[in-house]
Amino acid sequence: MRELTADQLKQLIAGTREKAFLIVDVRQAAEYRLDHIPGAVNIPLAEIEFDPFVFDETRKVIFYCRHGSRSKVAVVLATEVGLKKENAFHLRGGMMSYTGEILLDVPRVDHFSSGLTLVAVMERAINFEKGAFLFYGAAKKKFIGTPLHGTMVKMSQEEVGHAKSIFKMLSVREPSSLTFEDVFDRCPGDILEGGKSLGEMKKFLAGVSPDNKVDILEFAIELEFCAYDLYKAMAEHSKSPVIKNMFFTLAEAEKNHLSTMINCLELI
Repeated sequence: MRELTADQLKQLIAGTREKAFLIVDVRQAAEYRLDHIPGAVNIPLAEIEFDPFVFDETRKVIFYCRHGSRSKVAVVLATEVGLKKENAFHLRGGMMSYTGEILLDVPRVDHFSSGLTLVAVMERAINFEKGAFLFYGAAKKKFIGTPLHGTMVKMSQEEVGHAKSIFKMLSVREPSSLTFEDVFDRCPGDILEGGKSLGEMKKFLAGVSPDNKVDILEFAIELEFCAYDLYKAMAEHSKSPVIKNMFFTLAEAEKNHLSTMINCLELI
């Protein structure tokens, strides 16, 4: 994925003819009205796939959001529906890097090593799902009394469903005396799907005000995007048909979760 730093974007703005580039703010309209990069147009992330305004083959399109989470997703969505990859960029660190504010500590992607056995791959994937289950279980407390509380509860339940699907797919290939409950219970969920540790997630949620729902949703979007990106890459590179199918299935499920989190921004 192509990205620009804040300094690189400022240089591009200063030294490039206006018609040669487009800056797109993918935050919600209320965020855009508070502050935005001069000259940027506002197309909320949920509308990127349906707005032909960004699909001009003759110019560069630079997407940005608050921290950089939503803009990475915007690049993927836009290129999937027609924007040339060589023309699509995202602003690393988002608006906060542009204005010099302290950035959100985004998740680090954790990879599956090539030497893992099928059982080890299964348990690692289930552990990721449990980490996400724990995140949504904790996040729902920040949304009590809002329309998003039920969504967080549902997401938490669906992560368990994903974990069960993984167990079922790989158990066909590698029968085990352990039940799903045995495996799920013994997984600590210490690493979330995007690679962030459970401890870091708890620290993040403890420091976020219940009123700052955008930060929580951006964290969830980053989580689901990293999971989607990781699982899709693992599917493409896996030589085992069983594992390849598992990761493709997971990638599709994470993409659906990503869409759910993006739509949640409309409820804030």
